[in-house]
Amino acid sequence: MEQLQYLKPVVEKYISKFRNLTEIVEKQSQHFGSRTAYVFLKDGLHEKEQITFAELGRKSKSVAAFLQKNYKRGDRCLLLYPSGIDFIIALLASIMAGLIAVPAYPPRRNRNSERFWSILEDSGAALILASGDNKNELQKHFGDDERIDINHVFHLNETRGESEDWINPSSRQDDIAILQYTSGSTGEPRGVMATHRNILNNFSVVSESFHHDETLVGVNWLPNYHDMGLFGTSLQTLFKGGTSYIISPQAFIKDPAAWMQSVTKYKAQTIGCPNFGLDYCCDKITEANKKEIDLSSVRVFFCGAEPIHKETFDRFAREFKSCGFREEMFYPTYGLAEATLMVSGGDYRKKPDFFPADAKLLEAENRIREATDAENAKEIAACGFSWLGNEVLIADPVELLPAREGEIGEIWTSGPSVCKGYWNNQKASEEVFRAKLRNEDGKTYLRTGDLGFIHHGQLYISGRLKDMIIIRGQNYYPQDVERIVENSHEAIRDYAVAAFSINKASEERLVIVAEIERTFIRSLPEEEVFTAIRESIAREFELQVYAIELIRTASISKTTSGKIQRRACKLAFLEKELKNLASWELNLEAEYDASDVDPENLAENDLREWLIHWLSRKVRISPESIDPERSMFSYGMDSIAAVELEREAKEIFDIEWSLPDFLEDNRINHLAKNAFMMIQKRAAKP
Repeated sequence: MEQLQYLKPVVEKYISKFRNLTEIVEKQSQHFGSRTAYVFLKDGLHEKEQITFAELGRKSKSVAAFLQKNYKRGDRCLLLYPSGIDFIIALLASIMAGLIAVPAYPPRRNRNSERFWSILEDSGAALILASGDNKNELQKHFGDDERIDINHVFHLNETRGESEDWINPSSRQDDIAILQYTSGSTGEPRGVMATHRNILNNFSVVSESFHHDETLVGVNWLPNYHDMGLFGTSLQTLFKGGTSYIISPQAFIKDPAAWMQSVTKYKAQTIGCPNFGLDYCCDKITEANKKEIDLSSVRVFFCGAEPIHKETFDRFAREFKSCGFREEMFYPTYGLAEATLMVSGGDYRKKPDFFPADAKLLEAENRIREATDAENAKEIAACGFSWLGNEVLIADPVELLPAREGEIGEIWTSGPSVCKGYWNNQKASEEVFRAKLRNEDGKTYLRTGDLGFIHHGQLYISGRLKDMIIIRGQNYYPQDVERIVENSHEAIRDYAVAAFSINKASEERLVIVAEIERTFIRSLPEEEVFTAIRESIAREFELQVYAIELIRTASISKTTSGKIQRRACKLAFLEKELKNLASWELNLEAEYDASDVDPENLAENDLREWLIHWLSRKVRISPESIDPERSMFSYGMDSIAAVELEREAKEIFDIEWSLPDFLEDNRINHLAKNAFMMIQKRAAKP
């Protein structure tokens, strides 16, 4: 019998010494007392404010007492804060009052407002705790909006109660503590109901797998309204002790060297970021900066939230080796908000593993096999194993049976970290959180929507089920297409490209939406960019692009954690709502007649004209717009078209180009000259 793909937890028994999050605050404020818990670094380097464990407990109780006096247990409290200590106080106060905390990204006029209003409406928030600046923004821009009651918007200075008046809500482990709103490729934001049990278990998962203890020191710039920044870094300090140094995401973007210098200064043990953060550090941190950086104190440098690229890891390892970075520090993880945060992670003492998958088999048949040559290998990062009672399996998403060894399937997980469901959305909760295998009775799983496989006991992520691009029966991962587009021209912004397919003329066709760097907007070389995108995709994937939209800087739809919202981009494309700078689209309606060619009396120019008209018919553009000195790939020609061209040229002229030669140089002038030489050689033979 073939092996089925299950991943059992490394440590099966989970016992928390805490009953709920309130107890953590109480006990840790007593146990660690005057020890510094949190420090906010205003520019990534300099200390602006700090708070001890005792002060954190006292201030949280004071705010909680005010909330208990004015609101009832179970009310939702929306939190609108930038990174900093006030957010931690507001979050803990909400939970200690028996309310449900709802971290969210604050709205800005004409930007990011849709997500805010969606969360406000869906959660039914009774009040908002906000920073002074965010409260002022709400009053200024939305004070007259009937959807919000400014009388129920407070900053912490307006919530002073007496800590002695606080009443312990004695929350049960299955009570909801936090609503994590998630969005992105899954569509509209959905509030994930994280209970005290879920959070306590995932705290333990992170702590156990990262080998944390009360000496923990972290330096973190990840957003506090995102699960990786919230549970993976900020609140780990509360759970274990130690000290957390907080940097705003904006400070990191402005100067990533400051993050690394603070890691050096405070001798951080655990740090982390998504894949793009590694690239960003490589791009922006200078050799002079590196002389001030020492990463030797780091034990775990975790990476998650988006696909992990081997070339990025290799580049970072090379660039920062002189700064004390060791490959053993790098720690790929996999997780999602629906499982609180972390689903799997490896052994922090070992170098990460990468599986060299056969790229062609992966794309064509959605199967896994080790590549026999480096050129055809797609390196996929191992994301370790499950922990503390949580399990992972790979399921056939259609047959609802465990996938077999060597097959890719949907990642399903179960255990105490899996959340309760989506707030106020029973239908989606049943579909996502209550999945069952056909060959099992009773047990339910969380369907992650991610694709992966298990190899030698570790989980590997290969793509996203719902975002998969399928053209002519072949599978293409949008992340791979987007990465090629990003590198095709310097005018295209990194991490700001969306690739998806639409149905047009009874076929699935590829669409690219790409942001343009601000410095290129005034004099955008649009045709040059279109050509670069079409050619790079044709060369890499042998795909024809149907449409390209070049859009304004910072206008592409993203989640709060920086992931591209491909579905939102697709909808905006179809509804013509993109902030467009330039567009290109394949004309599916136009038809051009090929010129008559006499195969018996050919000149080189005849072959050139035949190729121009052949290409005009194939990609549906006028012959006059074709430059014979440009690659045929630049016009969107794909592999299917190349085979058709080879066949027609053989039938009409009895000539054929070898595929390697065609891929190397397929300019019409070159092909015409090459074909004419072949015809002449054939005619010269006796």
